Amino acid sequence: MRVFRIGTAILMSLLIATACPASGSERPVAVVANDPGGGPGHVAFDHPLVALVGVLLVDGTGGAPVPNQTIVVAGDRIVAIGDSASTPVPDSAHRLDLHGHTVIPGIVGMHNHLHMPGVPLMRHTAPRLYLASGVTTIATAGSADADGEIALAAAVAEGEVPGPRIFQSAPYLTGPGGNAPMFKPGSPEQARDFVRQWAGRGAAWIKLYRHVRPDVAAAAIDQAHALGLRVAGHVCSLTFAEAARMGIDSLEHGLLAATDFVAGKHAGECVSNRASLSELDMDDERVAGLVALLVREGVTLTSTLAIGETHFPHRPQADGRALAAMSPELREAYRARQRRLREDDAGPYRPALFGKMLAFERMFVAAGGRLVAGPDTGRHVLPGFGDQRNFELLVEAGFDVPGAIRIMTANGAETLGIADRVGILRQGLQADLVVLAGDLVREPGAIARPVLVFKQGTAFDPAPLLEQVRGRVGGRARP
Repeated sequence: MRVFRIGTAILMSLLIATACPASGSERPVAVVANDPGGGPGHVAFDHPLVALVGVLLVDGTGGAPVPNQTIVVAGDRIVAIGDSASTPVPDSAHRLDLHGHTVIPGIVGMHNHLHMPGVPLMRHTAPRLYLASGVTTIATAGSADADGEIALAAAVAEGEVPGPRIFQSAPYLTGPGGNAPMFKPGSPEQARDFVRQWAGRGAAWIKLYRHVRPDVAAAAIDQAHALGLRVAGHVCSLTFAEAARMGIDSLEHGLLAATDFVAGKHAGECVSNRASLSELDMDDERVAGLVALLVREGVTLTSTLAIGETHFPHRPQADGRALAAMSPELREAYRARQRRLREDDAGPYRPALFGKMLAFERMFVAAGGRLVAGPDTGRHVLPGFGDQRNFELLVEAGFDVPGAIRIMTANGAETLGIADRVGILRQGLQADLVVLAGDLVREPGAIARPVLVFKQGTAFDPAPLLEQVRGRVGGRARP
């Protein structure tokens, strides 16, 4: 695929020299896949100058949506944003009349695996699904095939595979009693060696998993930070408070993973927290105290509401899009799980607990914490579709649409240290943006209707990307 790379100063000169009013006589161009302008089947068109006219802008800052905006993209940059009545559109631009559409920044997914159970690396399906769904950047938050993931990140960066930019992870680091394929250091020094090894091989994140020993976790965090890596944790042997005091960068899954409220829990012991969460009163001062500690220690909290929802029989499950994308074996596993879920209607996953999950994330943000989001792909929560569902659940939790989009975009970019390039829509930043059919503010479900996805200025058509993965996600044949 060809990406135009022209100096920003030259582009601005071109914009000024060839400008005409957006309401002028140039013919609007419909959004059509595989425009004769060129490009592979998943590239919608290949023009050096594109104008998106008449959109509702939700810019990722959390500010109020702005109607009837024009965005001009030149090469890989946004070179103009403003009111359509006054923003000039060059005669040479590929103009798209997009009244009735919303534009948001490309989603920055922060718990976006490239694997599912039984499939260590979804090299073909996951990158395409993420991109087609409007996800232009991911942090994988744990790898089942770290070398393969690092190679895939390079292939995407070189344009060999369509997909989001990838911040790749080392293999999971756990402890005694943890999952068999995961690394279990026998000492803090072994943990340091592990971190050094994977830093040298190109990993950007270390993922601590449920059974990690406290001394091992502390050593891994310290070594990772010394080498410029970040550390995420799905913790259980550690409480959230213990991990925060060690300096962990992000804690995954929100309240559903916290063992801080388990009475009699011993240090380093991974125990079930379901009873403690079922009994927990969200007005308990311990909840506010934990939130305050996380904020004070600068810990990012990663919302994974989409996968959390799968535990609850009373909640929506897979939709038609997900079922169509699944491989036959994943679809059958989904149906079997649904049968078990219906039989477990009296289990711990009751509506009140789901409400507590949502409330905890609201409390964290209200206290000044940085909340990011990712789907934690698995079960019927597929790459990209799970990110879209996260957005809907954040809105259900009480965040307004601009606030939820900020969580899904700018907050992730800030966490990854790339907020000077992506995460919000502003003149001069990279053109990572998503065109959605409909008014996202009035209809949050429009998040599931991308019609164009721009990544670094290249316009991708979601339709062929989705068709390329139909019936294959979670399968073992060319996953």
